[in-house]
Amino acid sequence: MNASAAGTAAFAFIAFVSLIPPFAWHVKCANIPAILLMFWLMLINIICFINTMIWSGENFSEVYDGQGWCDVTIKLEVGANIGKLCAIACLAMNLYMILCAKHPVFMDSKNWRKKAIDLSICLVFPIFMMAVNYVIQAKRYTIFRYRGCVATYSYTGATIGLYLVWPIVWSAVAAIFAVLTLYKYLQKRKDVKDILLCTNSGLNLKRFARLLIFSLLIIFAMTPLSIYYFVDSVKYIQGPFSWSQTHDDNWGEIDFYDFGFATMIDKSVNAALSIIAFLLFGLGTDAVGMYKAQFRKVHPKSHSEPLSKQSTYVQNGSPTKMNSNKSQFSESTNYSEPTMHEFSDFHDVIREFGNHDDDDDDDDDEKGSETGEITKTTEYPQEDTIGVIDVDEKNLNADFVYTYEVKQKV
Repeated sequence: MNASAAGTAAFAFIAFVSLIPPFAWHVKCANIPAILLMFWLMLINIICFINTMIWSGENFSEVYDGQGWCDVTIKLEVGANIGKLCAIACLAMNLYMILCAKHPVFMDSKNWRKKAIDLSICLVFPIFMMAVNYVIQAKRYTIFRYRGCVATYSYTGATIGLYLVWPIVWSAVAAIFAVLTLYKYLQKRKDVKDILLCTNSGLNLKRFARLLIFSLLIIFAMTPLSIYYFVDSVKYIQGPFSWSQTHDDNWGEIDFYDFGFATMIDKSVNAALSIIAFLLFGLGTDAVGMYKAQFRKVHPKSHSEPLSKQSTYVQNGSPTKMNSNKSQFSESTNYSEPTMHEFSDFHDVIREFGNHDDDDDDDDDEKGSETGEITKTTEYPQEDTIGVIDVDEKNLNADFVYTYEVKQKV
């Protein structure tokens, strides 16, 4: 295997692995078009990786004739190539229907009729294409160096009607809905946030934007390829379909060809789209939250240690530091860029260890003459006290010091 083949195989494998987090996230959200889109891309990438590893050497025609493996994978690739376009068309249609807010079926992500429609659009046609693919196969399959198993079709009008035209049709459908969605988004940009909330779509503005951007990227990448392959194949069409000529005595022969890396263009495009999918969906706030939740399940002890007697939290406009005689937090906890929401988490922890009586709170505000320091101190009787938390935060205007004492629950 040469360096180019090794790089292609590595790129395909990295693309496959990078799709696992977005796939898991969309499964959690039950977003059927996105789930199937990720599935088809993962399938294409893993097949590309395996084929490149097998048939990249100089003796590729002697390594393995592909029986069994190629019989299955050429069918799956036919379904994947049309399936990803069906999924992206369905995804763009759903986004458009949500913004229109006129069809209740498409606005509720948990509606069983919506799920049935999504599954029909995303699966029925790919399965149909895999089923009728045998009719127009001129050979059992052909093996290209680097690419591996390839389906070979008869040069007849039936190939146009049963295979070549449909990627263009679904690309056009996806492009139309994507453009309509973008237009509707610009038209209602001030109300999009409220629409997403009121329609029970399960989307927020960031998720909606990611899905729309990804839809446009796939459409812009796949539509030119679909048109190119259609034009390049149509010029070889010779006459009407004949079953006896297509499935002749030589149908089962397996041919080997070396056309170089030119046959890997579409595989590289799919791998690049997979990486983009990871950047859009695998590094978002929602996905990171899912990773943290899974980490907590694997390492529950690191998040359940008891509260220490005294801890001080200091924010000085730089990465924060925890000073404590015995810190109750694990070393993996990240305290950079705190928000007031995090202080409510402190309050929840305190409530678990003791009762908090709001009527006993006394707040004293003192403004420093030079530093503009404002100190808020909450004092409790010293008896029955099991812990103290001092929190010091500096913002642009003033310094805030919060002192909490946790009383022993009687």
